[in-house]
Amino acid sequence: MKSIDITGYDIVKAGVVCQSETPIRLDKLLQLMERNESYIFWLQPLNSNVQAQVPAISINGKFYHPNLKLEKAIFRHVRLSRDFDNQELLEDGTPKLRIPARLMREKVKSSIRFQVRFSCAECALACRVFARVLRRSIKSVVRTPGHASQESGAQA
Repeated sequence: MKSIDITGYDIVKAGVVCQSETPIRLDKLLQLMERNESYIFWLQPLNSNVQAQVPAISINGKFYHPNLKLEKAIFRHVRLSRDFDNQELLEDGTPKLRIPARLMREKVKSSIRFQVRFSCAECALACRVFARVLRRSIKSVVRTPGHASQESGAQA
């Protein structure tokens, strides 16, 4: 995790400061922060828009960018839906991102992969059904008695 100098940021939403022994162990942080957004501080660079917001965690009074693994653990409960909007309004009307932009890209990428696999599975099923119908129709043509006599007459 990289440390952040917050002098160039506005704090959009403050989180809970985490107290941890040093050195900081990621596995303990994952257990503590999993599905718990209360530890996230949302920072917005000065003179920028909502999409530029970044999440941060404060450990022992120092701010850090969470790595992707920690972001995934913290926001694991957030599911993308068809009408998912990554912005929400705080109680005071300030817009805030729902999940970090980097994690949003990862979740969209994963959902696209799932959709492709799902449609490929449908195609594979359709191909198997078509192949089965084709085999049956070929077998019925071969079994037709008139078909065999026509072939022997054509050869003679």
